[in-house]
Amino acid sequence: MAGTGPQDLQALLGELLDACIESLDTIPDFVPGLSGAPARSYISPGLPALDCCDQLTVHSPVVLDTPLQPGGLAEGRKCPARKNSIGLQVTITRCIPVIENDEWPQPVDMEAAAEQLNADAWALWNHLYNLVCSGELFTLCGEVFWDGLRSMNPQGGCGGWVLNIRVTLDGYAEAATS
Repeated sequence: MAGTGPQDLQALLGELLDACIESLDTIPDFVPGLSGAPARSYISPGLPALDCCDQLTVHSPVVLDTPLQPGGLAEGRKCPARKNSIGLQVTITRCIPVIENDEWPQPVDMEAAAEQLNADAWALWNHLYNLVCSGELFTLCGEVFWDGLRSMNPQGGCGGWVLNIRVTLDGYAEAATS
């Protein structure tokens, strides 16, 4: 499907954010007592600051040109054929216990934080995949590549996970104006 204009990337990120919220909101259905999507959920203009948790963000860290014709132009073409490969990144963070009054957090409290964060990660990984397979996510895209789900090193009282996905997205056509 051909793109429609400069808002295509923002629309793609909005579709992903909605799907991530839906994914996380399934958690309490499976495990009462665990939380769904954080109230603070948004499309970030870049790598999100970890100054507030609980937080869910999506952003695009990279847009790549994937040539379709090795070695340059195909015969009769003025521009090389290519695919737009769009990097998408989902970041979920939650507050975790920290040292207070010179006392280390209790293992039971750390495990409770891990339980929530691991449920977040697994819900995103599985529910988003199921949405793609059912044709409900990335409807404007071609290929979808799951580039990994990685835990973050805890910092500043936040722990979390980062999910990297790549999709192909057609560009949009416009008339030359020179």
